[in-house]
Amino acid sequence: MKSEELSEDLLAIMRIVKEKGGTDCSGTCHHRKPGEFHCHVLSQMLKISSSGVKERLRNLVNMGLMERLRIEAATSLVRYVISPEGEKILSARDKPR
Repeated sequence: MKSEELSEDLLAIMRIVKEKGGTDCSGTCHHRKPGEFHCHVLSQMLKISSSGVKERLRNLVNMGLMERLRIEAATSLVRYVISPEGEKILSARDKPR
């Protein structure tokens, strides 16, 4: 996939997630802990719905640009991070021209 094919909202999510080192998901927003960077914070930053952020995260995982890592088995906490392919896309896109 070429970086030109990605929409600006997907690129913005990738850039922020990279900057924050990942975004955590507990499966239910009621179990958020202070200090965890969640889709709700990301949605506020980008001014889109949290369900829109979740959908975009799933799309990025399906595209191979993000990875879903299990952090805690007991609480089903997962962290979404940029994949190596996503890193390539970001570095190519953000390279000075």
